[in-house]
Amino acid sequence: MKKNNLGKVLFCGRKNCKISKKAQQFIKKKSRKFYYIESNKVGEKIPQKITKMRFDYVFCFRSFFILKKNFLTKVKNVSINFHPSPPKFRGAGGINYTLFNKLSYFATTAHIMNERIDYGDIIDVKKLPITRKDNIETVLSKTHKISFKQIKYIINQILKSPDNLDKLIKKNKNLKWSKKYNSVETLNKFYEIKLNMTKKSFFRKIRATNTTKFKPYIILYGKKFVLE
Repeated sequence: MKKNNLGKVLFCGRKNCKISKKAQQFIKKKSRKFYYIESNKVGEKIPQKITKMRFDYVFCFRSFFILKKNFLTKVKNVSINFHPSPPKFRGAGGINYTLFNKLSYFATTAHIMNERIDYGDIIDVKKLPITRKDNIETVLSKTHKISFKQIKYIINQILKSPDNLDKLIKKNKNLKWSKKYNSVETLNKFYEIKLNMTKKSFFRKIRATNTTKFKPYIILYGKKFVLE
């Protein structure tokens, strides 16, 4: 049975993120009552007034908020995170590690949220190819576009029938998350170029870390030198 709307919805996005804004506008139109909160940095906490509320659905995209088990269990239907990485890479830095390891594809993953970060039942994985010409910024742009398509696809599937989620989970039951979680701290260390690195590894590291905003670095005699 097709639903008219999602009911009371919370969407957690990221500040200054164009896809978060597009998703906000899309989900709002599909909701009876809609709440949007956005995060800007690691460690931010959900506003207290939100934690006291009950929702029919919760959706997250690129959010730094960590939703606790006692909050998630109050959600009437389901909480879904749109993780802009494949299941192989939980946490931060999926694109960086993908490029460094010269993998042929990247992906986005929609999954049920639980108390573990990036570890609930997988609903959907959308793959995108990577070419030799790609860098962090081109893959990031492709990923965000695919993520928005995935958000629309999953929500439209729910609106057609909530049972569609169970069907998608069953379809993807063989897809498993990595046991390894990559923290922001681990990613920051990954940006360091070791002085004993081979020439090939050096250029792979540059490709996997160098953007207009973030730069690889070396540590020499206790001083940090950033690539410009």
